[in-house]
Amino acid sequence: MKYYRIKCEIYKAEGKSWERMAEELLLSAVRGGGKEHGGKVVRLVFFTFCEDNREYQLQRSFLEQWVDDHFVSPRPVVSLVAQKPLVANLVLEVHSLVEAADEALTIEEQFTSSSVRYLRIATSHYREIIAGGLCADDLNLPVREQSEQAFRKVEEILKTEQMNFGDIVRQWNYLERITDITHGNQCYQDFNDVRTLFYASSAWESGYPAATGIGTQYGGILIDFNAVSGEVDIVPLDNDWQRAAHVYSDEVLISHRADTEKGTPKFERGKSVSDRRQEVIYISGTAAIRGEESVTTGDVLLQTEITLENIQHLIGLEEGRENLPEHSGKLGLLRVYLKNEEDAPAVKVDLDKLCPDLPIAYLYADVCREELLIEIEGIAYL
Repeated sequence: MKYYRIKCEIYKAEGKSWERMAEELLLSAVRGGGKEHGGKVVRLVFFTFCEDNREYQLQRSFLEQWVDDHFVSPRPVVSLVAQKPLVANLVLEVHSLVEAADEALTIEEQFTSSSVRYLRIATSHYREIIAGGLCADDLNLPVREQSEQAFRKVEEILKTEQMNFGDIVRQWNYLERITDITHGNQCYQDFNDVRTLFYASSAWESGYPAATGIGTQYGGILIDFNAVSGEVDIVPLDNDWQRAAHVYSDEVLISHRADTEKGTPKFERGKSVSDRRQEVIYISGTAAIRGEESVTTGDVLLQTEITLENIQHLIGLEEGRENLPEHSGKLGLLRVYLKNEEDAPAVKVDLDKLCPDLPIAYLYADVCREELLIEIEGIAYL
């Protein structure tokens, strides 16, 4: 049995109109994306600057139409994330599957009864679901209502596949104005409360997903996810330097409701998916947190290095470390979310030294705690 790992690449464009840059990146995805190895593009994630939600929806419609016109079925799922790129003007992350000739594998475009589109990857041993761009129909609804609509779409896909929330291995949660406070609740806390309600229906035998909860400038509430079921080893990865987010205390949750009603962030620090011969490690959004406390320094480079140390500890890559854990891996890609645009040049210089030749996207985004200046997520391979 073989698990087919998803490969990720980053493409960047600048200096042209938005439409020209988008077409340039999409053509790069058509030509690349593992195609030279017989691969298939399964997800496109654009990171963009826009002035408001009207412009966001116009950009999203342009991308969806272009993909419909130029990709043969099964076409990739598309997400547009309103996070201003800080290196280049438009960034595209391409997820592709490199197929092999030694086992029958199918990639099929599927729809739920309410026409929610997703991809099903299947062999005789396992299924993987790729879903993206799941959001409310109205981006002006309150956070809680948008979150409920997005999670209902997730739930509908999973039920169509006879899967449940416990099968999700990686989830990306993008929240417009994540740190805003409305009626005593932080936007992120409202989202966590809804996530907790939907997650309650599953047993979580392999732990919660690896996940990121990150701010956007526009776009409402947006969810992407991968779910896996079958003869695949799925292992939650803990970090003994950090308290698990799903058992955070009341002190780090911002809500007017009673302690017992507050939903904690339901994710693991990382998640390993493997066939015991090769492995992908999904690294959750990670910041300069030890235990559950932020490293409260205004030095973005110190926060960057502490964050990277947390990631390296999670996947077993500290310099000079002996007896590496079973789930140690090599970084393959990073997303770097920065609270302050002006920090990007210095952080890029720092990470170019610490992670030479690694594909990295630098993005302007609110991090879920006021004192944190940077958050990093990524993918590693064994």
